[in-house]
Amino acid sequence: MWYWYLFLCVIIFNTVAICMKKKLKPIEMYATIVTCMLIQTKVDRWTDRLDWYGFFSRWFIDAPTLLVNMGLYPAAALIMLNFYPYDKSKWWAAAYILIWSIASTGFEWTFLKMGYMYYGKDWNLLFSAFSYPFLYLVLLGNLKIVDAILQKSECGRKEKQT
Repeated sequence: MWYWYLFLCVIIFNTVAICMKKKLKPIEMYATIVTCMLIQTKVDRWTDRLDWYGFFSRWFIDAPTLLVNMGLYPAAALIMLNFYPYDKSKWWAAAYILIWSIASTGFEWTFLKMGYMYYGKDWNLLFSAFSYPFLYLVLLGNLKIVDAILQKSECGRKEKQT
C-alpha cells in the first residue's frame, strides 16, 4: 500500500496548524486536542466492534492508524476551530460547519479510494456525511465549555454582544 498521500496530508495539515495565526489560547488548543483524541478513540473502538468502518487493519492499532489518529485528527480540529467565525452570524457559522462537513466527507472518500479506510457492514459515506456536523458541534461545544471555565477565571474569550 502506498502511504504517500497519508504522509502528504499529515504534513500539510500540521504545517497549517502550526503556521496559522492562532486565535485559540494554548489551553483551548490543548483541550481541543485531548477531546478530539478521546472522541476519536471511543468512536473508533465502537465502530470496530460493530464492524462499521475503520482504518487499515481491523482490531489493531498500527503505525499508519496512529498517524491518522495523532497526525490528522488533532490538526484538523485545531484548524476548524481556529478559523470558526465566532464573531459572525449563526448563518455564517452554519455555513462554515456545512463546508467543513462536505470537505471532510470528500477527504474521507479519498481515504477510501486510497485503501486507508474501509467500510464494514451497515456503513456508507452518506452516514459519515451526516455525522460530521455533529462531531464539529461537539468540538465547538467543548471549546465553549473550556471558554466558560476560562471566563470564570477571567481569562476567556470576549464574545461579541448581539
